[in-house]
Amino acid sequence: MAERLLMKHLDAPGRWLQEKHRRVLMNKFCGRYLREKYMHRFIIYSEQVQDAYENNRRLRNPATTAVQQALHGLSYTVYGKPDVRRLMFEVFDFEQIQPKSV
Repeated sequence: MAERLLMKHLDAPGRWLQEKHRRVLMNKFCGRYLREKYMHRFIIYSEQVQDAYENNRRLRNPATTAVQQALHGLSYTVYGKPDVRRLMFEVFDFEQIQPKSV
Protein backbone atom coordinates (compact mmCIF):
# COMPACT_ATOMS: atom_id res chain seq x y z
CA MET A 1 0.00 0.00 0.00
CA ALA A 2 2.87 2.35 0.78
CA GLU A 3 4.39 1.64 -2.63
CA ARG A 4 1.10 2.46 -4.30
CA LEU A 5 0.87 5.77 -2.46
CA LEU A 6 4.46 6.57 -3.32
CA MET A 7 3.88 5.88 -7.02
CA LYS A 8 0.70 7.94 -7.01
CA HIS A 9 2.20 10.95 -5.21
CA LEU A 10 5.78 11.08 -6.44
CA ASP A 11 6.49 14.66 -5.40
CA ALA A 12 4.73 14.54 -2.03
CA PRO A 13 6.75 15.22 1.13
CA GLY A 14 7.63 12.20 3.25
CA ARG A 15 5.72 13.34 6.33
CA TRP A 16 2.52 13.77 4.31
CA LEU A 17 2.92 10.32 2.74
CA GLN A 18 3.49 8.78 6.16
CA GLU A 19 0.33 10.39 7.56
CA LYS A 20 -1.71 9.41 4.50
CA HIS A 21 -0.49 5.80 4.80
CA ARG A 22 -1.37 5.71 8.50
CA ARG A 23 -4.89 7.04 7.81
CA VAL A 24 -5.51 4.55 4.99
CA LEU A 25 -4.38 1.64 7.17
CA MET A 26 -6.51 2.79 10.12
CA ASN A 27 -9.51 3.15 7.83
CA LYS A 28 -8.93 -0.35 6.45
CA PHE A 29 -8.56 -2.01 9.86
CA CYS A 30 -11.46 -0.09 11.43
CA GLY A 31 -13.69 -1.12 8.54
CA ARG A 32 -12.62 -4.75 8.88
CA TYR A 33 -13.29 -4.67 12.64
CA LEU A 34 -16.75 -3.14 12.15
CA ARG A 35 -17.63 -5.75 9.51
CA GLU A 36 -16.59 -8.55 11.88
CA LYS A 37 -18.88 -7.13 14.57
CA TYR A 38 -21.70 -6.64 12.00
CA MET A 39 -21.71 -2.92 12.71
CA HIS A 40 -20.76 -1.79 9.20
CA ARG A 41 -24.41 -0.92 8.47
CA PHE A 42 -24.14 1.95 10.94
CA ILE A 43 -21.21 3.69 9.25
CA ILE A 44 -22.22 7.14 7.99
CA TYR A 45 -20.55 8.05 4.71
CA SER A 46 -20.29 11.48 3.12
CA GLU A 47 -22.44 12.16 0.06
CA GLN A 48 -19.37 12.10 -2.18
CA VAL A 49 -18.43 8.61 -0.99
CA GLN A 50 -22.02 7.36 -1.31
CA ASP A 51 -22.27 8.71 -4.87
CA ALA A 52 -19.00 7.03 -5.82
CA TYR A 53 -20.22 3.75 -4.32
CA GLU A 54 -23.57 3.95 -6.14
CA ASN A 55 -21.88 4.75 -9.45
CA ASN A 56 -19.45 1.85 -9.02
CA ARG A 57 -22.29 -0.51 -8.10
CA ARG A 58 -24.24 0.49 -11.22
CA LEU A 59 -21.18 -0.01 -13.44
CA ARG A 60 -20.47 -3.45 -11.96
CA ASN A 61 -24.04 -4.74 -12.32
CA PRO A 62 -25.37 -3.94 -15.81
CA ALA A 63 -28.29 -6.37 -15.35
CA THR A 64 -30.11 -4.02 -12.97
CA THR A 65 -29.49 -1.13 -15.34
CA ALA A 66 -30.88 -3.16 -18.24
CA VAL A 67 -33.97 -4.09 -16.21
CA GLN A 68 -34.51 -0.46 -15.27
CA GLN A 69 -34.22 0.59 -18.91
CA ALA A 70 -36.64 -2.15 -19.99
CA LEU A 71 -39.21 -1.06 -17.38
CA HIS A 72 -38.74 2.52 -18.47
CA GLY A 73 -39.41 1.60 -22.11
CA LEU A 74 -42.42 -0.47 -21.09
CA SER A 75 -43.86 2.43 -19.12
CA TYR A 76 -43.44 4.64 -22.24
CA THR A 77 -45.50 2.20 -24.30
CA VAL A 78 -48.21 1.74 -21.62
CA TYR A 79 -48.63 5.27 -20.29
CA GLY A 80 -47.15 7.41 -23.05
CA LYS A 81 -44.04 9.54 -22.97
CA PRO A 82 -45.56 12.81 -21.63
CA ASP A 83 -47.11 11.16 -18.57
CA VAL A 84 -43.98 9.18 -17.78
CA ARG A 85 -41.79 12.29 -18.09
CA ARG A 86 -44.17 14.25 -15.85
CA LEU A 87 -44.06 11.49 -13.23
CA MET A 88 -40.27 11.29 -13.38
CA PHE A 89 -39.90 15.01 -12.71
CA GLU A 90 -42.69 15.42 -10.14
CA VAL A 91 -42.67 12.19 -8.16
CA PHE A 92 -39.26 10.56 -8.54
CA ASP A 93 -37.07 13.69 -8.78
CA PHE A 94 -35.48 12.07 -11.82
CA GLU A 95 -32.90 13.75 -14.09
CA GLN A 96 -32.92 16.94 -12.07
CA ILE A 97 -29.80 19.00 -12.52
CA GLN A 98 -27.87 18.77 -9.27
CA PRO A 99 -25.35 21.45 -8.30
CA LYS A 100 -21.79 20.26 -8.67
CA SER A 101 -19.61 20.42 -5.57
CA VAL A 102 -16.41 22.31 -6.19
